[in-house]
Amino acid sequence: MEGCAALRCALLCATLLLLYTGQEAAAITVVSNSSVDFLVGRNISLSISYTSNQYAVVTWNKDGSMLVTWYKNIIASSPTLQGRADIIGNGSLLIYNSTKSDSGNYSVSVAPPGDLTGSLSFRVNIYDPVTNVSVSQSPAAVDETSPAVNLSCSASSGGMTYTWMREGQSLVINGSYVTLDGGRILQINHPNRTHSGNYSCNVSNPVSWGDAMRFLNISFSDPSTSSLSGGAIAGIVIGAVGGVILLIALIIIVVFCVRKRHRAEREKKPAAPHKDAIRTVSGTTLSPDDPAYFTMNNIMYRSSSISMGSYIMNNGDNTSDYFRNPSPNPPPNPPKVKHATQV
Repeated sequence: MEGCAALRCALLCATLLLLYTGQEAAAITVVSNSSVDFLVGRNISLSISYTSNQYAVVTWNKDGSMLVTWYKNIIASSPTLQGRADIIGNGSLLIYNSTKSDSGNYSVSVAPPGDLTGSLSFRVNIYDPVTNVSVSQSPAAVDETSPAVNLSCSASSGGMTYTWMREGQSLVINGSYVTLDGGRILQINHPNRTHSGNYSCNVSNPVSWGDAMRFLNISFSDPSTSSLSGGAIAGIVIGAVGGVILLIALIIIVVFCVRKRHRAEREKKPAAPHKDAIRTVSGTTLSPDDPAYFTMNNIMYRSSSISMGSYIMNNGDNTSDYFRNPSPNPPPNPPKVKHATQV
């Protein structure tokens, strides 16, 4: 109450001063460089500036109703602000803990004594933060026969502007691409494989933003098989599997027959004749392929499974007799019998 009385007194003084110097009055200019977009819950600062050599009466209004009146550091506030308002500097307005209801059309008037009143109006917007952005697809499965597919973007709060991108690049909305519901829905008409890829939606307002991504897959549809029924397709699959099994069985039979034929040919082929190795008196082993195998000077013992009997040596078969009687016509001697025993 005391504040209101002091304010009324100050206003009366300012009015009297204005009447006294009214003939020299000139309007002042009020300017502001403040932002008009704020995030809910933050403090709102609406700064103004003007040039005057005297104290001015500064009055702030919202949607036509008075919020605050200030003169020489005396403040009178509207009950709607519930003590959340303050005046700083030479008349700038500060509102603490903003709410969505603080959005509206604001105006400020500056009335210094002796000058005409200057004023300024602007719109103040309070936004919720953008949260929980998501992208959904309808229908869930799409192929090249589908007439269209929709990608829908949504946010729990704060949504105002929707921007679509594909593979990180801005999407040009023309041709196959159409936006609906203020840009919230991206519709792709007559989709084909070239439309597959990552699509992202950015949801924003002047003080907050968020985005989400979804991969869109356009499956390929083969026209040659699209008209076949489920039973026909199942029959084709079964036939293909049966053909593979039959081919494997045929390969097994051919391999078996070839192996059996080779085995029979090996059984019919006669074994190579056995050649006995021989050993000389000196202990050297000779093969039948060795030219020395048949020499007269080697008394040989055959290594074979057949026991060897006696054989008759004629005159001249014994090398020692030959050296004792070197005559080319030796006298006849009775045959000698030499026994060879298998070693």
